[in-house]
Amino acid sequence: MRQLVVIGLLLLAACGSGGGEVTRTANPPLYPGETPELRRLINHYADLYDVPAPLIHRLIDRESDYRSDARAGPYYGLLQILPQTARTMGHDGPASELLDPDVNLRYGVRYLRGAYLLSGGDHDGTIRRYASGYYFEARDRCMLVETGLNDREIGRGCR
Repeated sequence: MRQLVVIGLLLLAACGSGGGEVTRTANPPLYPGETPELRRLINHYADLYDVPAPLIHRLIDRESDYRSDARAGPYYGLLQILPQTARTMGHDGPASELLDPDVNLRYGVRYLRGAYLLSGGDHDGTIRRYASGYYFEARDRCMLVETGLNDREIGRGCR
């Protein structure tokens, strides 16, 4: 009898799993300071780089409070990205372009994706890696190419 109950519960759980596609974008009410256009951009880059939109929102809230013109020392824009980090991710324009939300999200979320991959999807781990940098971890784990930090692996044993 006990086995039948367990089997029944497992079958019920399998039926209720949904099995549908998981979306990376989120549509909660707009955050203070967020605009519909900014929401569209966040969702676009969340889908493009396969990073959960709630994680991007969390980082934007933490870094700039949704102020695209935010500056703190050498950091720029919504995601407070360093110009050198943006260059590593492919940006070849002046640092001032990083104050444009589209440009900032294009390179900032690309960099965030690497932190997300290294953290195994853990949001707290992703935020820590984004804030402190993750080059050496990516190098040591043979993930420089996958994270977009380099076009080839250079770590020992990464061939």
